Amino acid sequence: MKPPIPEGKILVQFDGICILCSRAVRFILKADRKKKFVFQALQNSSESHDFETIIVTDSQSIYEYFDAILKIGKELGGIYSAVAIFKLLPRKWRHSMYLWVARNRFSWFGQRNSCYLPSGKEKERFI
Repeated sequence: MKPPIPEGKILVQFDGICILCSRAVRFILKADRKKKFVFQALQNSSESHDFETIIVTDSQSIYEYFDAILKIGKELGGIYSAVAIFKLLPRKWRHSMYLWVARNRFSWFGQRNSCYLPSGKEKERFI
């Protein structure tokens, strides 16, 4: 069962013990001036998930893997929408590139012993 997503918000589900993923969430929190995004660690979800992907859900669609990154860039707008340049690559290549990073993220960036904990003012943006 998907968590209820507040009206007009976009849910980003991420691997809460992954340092790379947690840094990406902190980056989005800072870049998201319109506060469009809310967050949930996949470990806190009631569903079974593939921890190799970030999952982005809006009112109409679910995005995974590199498609999720493209959606985040588009929604952040401005310079962040430049991530769309990766659409020039075939989807299969983007997916392979994403999986290569996902499968190596712990050896490159490490992992936490417990899920990422948001700061006091960030907590309102977490489900």
